[in-house]
Amino acid sequence: MSEPSTQGQIPEASYQDPGLEEYRDNPLICALPPVMPLEHVVSGLQLKPRYDEQELNLDGRLRVHAIARLLHSFFQPLGHHLQLEAKISLLIRQGYLGRNPANGSLYAHLQNGFQRVMTEDLEARAFDGVVSTANSLSLFGCSGCGKSRTLERILGMYPQAVYHPEYGVTQLTYLKVDCPIDGDLDELCLSFFNQVDKVLLTDYSRSHGRKRLGTKRLLASMCQVANLHALGVLIIDEVQNLNEARSGGAEKMHNFFVSLVNTIGVPVIQVGTHRARKFFQRTFRAARRVSGMGSLFWDRLPRDKQWSRLMKRLWQYQWLRNARPLDDELETTMHDLTQGVMDIVVKLFVLAQIRAIATGAECITSALLRKVYEDELKPVHPMLAALRSNRTELIAQYDDLQMPEIETRMLAMAASVPETKPAPRMNDDKAKRLLDLLNQMEIPEDIAVPMADEILSSHPDLPLAALVHKVTAYMAGTKTEQPKASRVKRAEWKSLPDGDLRRIHVSGPESQAYRRFKDQGLVFDLRSLWGEAG
Repeated sequence: MSEPSTQGQIPEASYQDPGLEEYRDNPLICALPPVMPLEHVVSGLQLKPRYDEQELNLDGRLRVHAIARLLHSFFQPLGHHLQLEAKISLLIRQGYLGRNPANGSLYAHLQNGFQRVMTEDLEARAFDGVVSTANSLSLFGCSGCGKSRTLERILGMYPQAVYHPEYGVTQLTYLKVDCPIDGDLDELCLSFFNQVDKVLLTDYSRSHGRKRLGTKRLLASMCQVANLHALGVLIIDEVQNLNEARSGGAEKMHNFFVSLVNTIGVPVIQVGTHRARKFFQRTFRAARRVSGMGSLFWDRLPRDKQWSRLMKRLWQYQWLRNARPLDDELETTMHDLTQGVMDIVVKLFVLAQIRAIATGAECITSALLRKVYEDELKPVHPMLAALRSNRTELIAQYDDLQMPEIETRMLAMAASVPETKPAPRMNDDKAKRLLDLLNQMEIPEDIAVPMADEILSSHPDLPLAALVHKVTAYMAGTKTEQPKASRVKRAEWKSLPDGDLRRIHVSGPESQAYRRFKDQGLVFDLRSLWGEAG
C-alpha cells in the first residue's frame, strides 16, 4: 500500500486530553478536538454572512451581490443538527477504540485485511478475536432539508487528515463518497480511491483502482486502505440510488456496509432521501451493529419555536432600504410557501430581496413573496403541493426535489434592477459636519440622521450654510404642520379604527378585555421567556 507525502501537506498530530480514561491511551482519539460543550458546538456550526448597514447605500446591482452571500454563508444550527453532531462525535471515537496503534489492535486489523486481499474474501482473517467497536448511522430526509450541508459543517470541525510520526500512520478522520447511480460496487470502490487520493495525495486509483482486478479484490483493497489510514467514518451519500440498482445490486451493497462495520471495524453513515428509508429499515433490522446508532429522519421544519428563531436570524440579513420587520403574517407566508424546506427558505428570501430592489419597493411583503414563488420557483411547486397535502403516497412521488438553478434566476432578475445613485453616506465629510450642527441645535439623533439624509439627497451640491437654512425651514414647516391633539370621548371609542386599543377595550364585556388583548397578540407571553431562560 502506498503512503502519502506528508511534508508541507498533512499536519502532524497534536495530542490533547480527551477527558476519558479509555480514550487517553489511543493516539487516534487524542489527535481529535476534545468533545466540546454545547455552546461551543453551536458557535462552531453557525455561519453568518458579512453584513454592513452602509451597504444599503450601494447601487441595487451591487446589493444583489451582497444578498448572494446568504446562499453560501448562512447556517443556523437547530436541535436536530446538534443531535447529529453528538452522534457523529460518539461514532468516530467509539470506532477507534478497537483500532488503536498504541496497543497493537490496529495492526491486527491490518493483518486480517492483508489476508482478505490475498484471498479476496471479506470474511477471511489471520487473527481471531479482533474486535470491532464500530457502529453505523442512517440519515434520511427530503432533498433540500440540509443533510449534506449539515454534515459538511460538522465534519469541518475535525481535521480531515493528520500524521502520527511515532506510529507511521496517516490518519483519515472522515471520507465522503456518493453511492453510484446503479448501485455498482466496483464504482463505489473507484470513487473511494479517488477521494482518498485527493485528500492524502496518494495514487491508489492507479495501483488499486483498476476494474479488471474484479469486485472482490477491489472491495478487499478498499477495506484495507480504510484501515491503513485509520478511517474514522465513511459517509455514503445518495444511498437512495440502491433502490434503482440492477438486480441484486442493492443487497450486495448492503452486505458490504455490514461487513465494513461488523468485520472491518470502520463506522459508516448512510445518507439518503425518503426512498432509501424503507429499504434500510427492512434490511438493517437483522444486522448486529450496523444499526447501532439508529436512524435519523429529517422532515421539513414545523412551524414552532425553532422555526421562529430561524426566521428571526435570517430576517436580519436584508439589503433593502425600507426593510419591514418580521411579523406573524410574513412568518406564516414563508412557511406556507416553503413548507419548512431549508434550501427553499433561503432561496425564496434571496430572490424576494432582489425582486424588491428591481421593483423599487425596497420591502418584502407577503404579496411579493407569493409573486416570487409563483414566478421563480415553478419546478418545486409539485413537491411542495405534495408536502402540503401530508399524503405519504404523493410525497413519495416527488422524492428528489429538483431546485431551479438559483444563479440563473438571480442573473435574470438582477438584469431588471435599475441603476440608481447611491444614497448619501453619513460618513461623508459634509454629512458629518451637518450632523454636528444639528446636534448643536439640540435636534435628537433619531430625527437628525434621516433629516440630513433627505436634505443631502435633494440638495447634494449646496454649501453647508445653505443646508442649515434648509434644515431650519424644514423644522419650521414640520412644526406648523403638527396636528393638534384632540381627546376622544369614551362614548366614541367604538367608532375608532379596528386596531385602536380603546376600540378593542370597549368591544365586549369589561371582564374579558384582557382576553381580547391577548387574542390580538398584544400581550407578551412571559412564560415563553422563562422557558428559554431555564
